[in-house]
Amino acid sequence: MIRYVTLAYGDAAGVYRQSLMLLVSLVAHAPDPYELIVATDRPERYVWFGTRVDIEYLDPARLEAWRGPRPFSMRHKLELIRAAAIPAKGAVVLLDADVLARKPLDGFVGRLLGGDLFMHKHEYVLSQSRRSGNRKLWASLRGHDVRADDSMWNSGVLAIPTADRGLLDEALAMYDALGAAGVRHFATEQLVEGVVLGRTGRLKPAEEWFAHYWGNKRGYDAEIARRLADAFIEGMSVKEAAARYRGHPIDLPVEVRQTRRQKLARWIGSQK
Repeated sequence: MIRYVTLAYGDAAGVYRQSLMLLVSLVAHAPDPYELIVATDRPERYVWFGTRVDIEYLDPARLEAWRGPRPFSMRHKLELIRAAAIPAKGAVVLLDADVLARKPLDGFVGRLLGGDLFMHKHEYVLSQSRRSGNRKLWASLRGHDVRADDSMWNSGVLAIPTADRGLLDEALAMYDALGAAGVRHFATEQLVEGVVLGRTGRLKPAEEWFAHYWGNKRGYDAEIARRLADAFIEGMSVKEAAARYRGHPIDLPVEVRQTRRQKLARWIGSQK
């Protein structure tokens, strides 16, 4: 059994559209048996899925506790996947709302149940990046339990066999230790996951199976809104929407880089 988990809360409509299409893509491509779980404070937004989706209600007190005493990064993602990693289940996959399954997941599931760990993709070796922000992060980590060969990975996808649940405890302990030491990097959540999981030698990229479109949300959100509107107007079931997605996947770049002119225009606008 694979548990696919995502998180959607607050008032931003785009997050719910994205999570709905994520769930549709999983229905389209996930091999049985599997479970779909949404941690949310808006369970009414998932009634279309009926019993296909289990709701983990996320009330404000629970979310605040998961964020920790000094919130500065997505600590609650670690708490969520740890809570979902039930020992009796085979594996758990935490997916950001802005992720889509892009092809059948049989190969991914087989490797996951065989002991591989997954994050979306490798970004850089912490000690080797020449970007100024990354150099500052590396400098802030010196003296802590971080090695020169440790890496930053993207956590749009985070997947582990439930037998490895203890790794999540290690990642949370490292997150809290860095926080207590004054580290305040926005990506600390995915930093500690990449470090802890990477040291096992079993961490692999999941980008072959999943599109994480954080770099082109505007383009994807417009297409997702169009597709969901068509599905609702036509009275489609989730199964029918999944079949349409399987036959006609969203074929857009996951990242759109700004041109120099666009960057300049954005900077000028910010100065007004």
